[in-house]
Amino acid sequence: MKKRIYKTSKIKRRMDAFQIVLYVIVTFYVLSMIFVLGFGLLNSFKADGDFDKNLFGLPRTDKPSWGWRFDNYSNAIKLFSVQIPNTANYAHFWDMFFNSFIYAFGLTVFTMATEIIMAYAIAKYDFKLKKFFYGVAIVVMLIPIIGSLASEVQFARFFNLQNSFLGVFIMKCKFTGIYFLVFYATFKGISWTYAEAAQIDGASHLRVFLEVMLPLAKATISAVFILLFIEYWNDYYVPMIFLPQKPTLSYGLFYIRSSDNTYEGLDGDLTTPIKLASCFIACVPILAVFVVFKDKIMGNVTMGGIKG
Repeated sequence: MKKRIYKTSKIKRRMDAFQIVLYVIVTFYVLSMIFVLGFGLLNSFKADGDFDKNLFGLPRTDKPSWGWRFDNYSNAIKLFSVQIPNTANYAHFWDMFFNSFIYAFGLTVFTMATEIIMAYAIAKYDFKLKKFFYGVAIVVMLIPIIGSLASEVQFARFFNLQNSFLGVFIMKCKFTGIYFLVFYATFKGISWTYAEAAQIDGASHLRVFLEVMLPLAKATISAVFILLFIEYWNDYYVPMIFLPQKPTLSYGLFYIRSSDNTYEGLDGDLTTPIKLASCFIACVPILAVFVVFKDKIMGNVTMGGIKG
């Protein structure tokens, strides 16, 4: 018998070359991120003088005050403070930590509630403005609105929403965005047979939404909640503009980063290694959330249906 020789097609060779280039680019990107994190972590354990003269090496021990400065992390919690604008008061580390949690959790809840309600209504009900609202969500997401910040600031001042968590939650919650499309696709993929079965048993539309549809979409809801919480925890822009008297950790880090090498806080000098330690302490809650819920974040959300 003659042996058949199968030749790799040109398309296959192109795909292989493309994959190799893609893997190389991704590898370099990942290594660059690891290098930045490793550089910051290493220097967070140095004395200030050692950091200036030994940027890439291990902490040196040839001077009494040098060596591995593990106390930089305790000093970061103690010294990390930001002066509240237009006052003589300071916000300390735990004040900013509490503000970050309230801001991230509250804005996540308000934003998701708006997106879920609108996505469910557009996906499952027919009304005159259905296509209009869906079009608004797409257009606003694709086309940036130039100069919207000035109008938002005026809106917040007119209604006295600045320096109020509830005011910012109300002002910033909206149904437009990529997660609206995620929820829309999720509800669109849920069979209405579930709702019909519940309505036969006497369930109202609100009860169908709360007790039938939301549980079926809980995998998507939990994953989006985690992603939004991480996004808002790292947000410094909105707190800086609308919550200047309630600074968050991200805003505080932005504030001290833009200051000089030695930041004169309320209780002492916040040197560069202590600043780096403050950054890693602020990342601990996000790292904990990622470790605990990594399967929900990284995994694919699957949805079952009714057979037959």
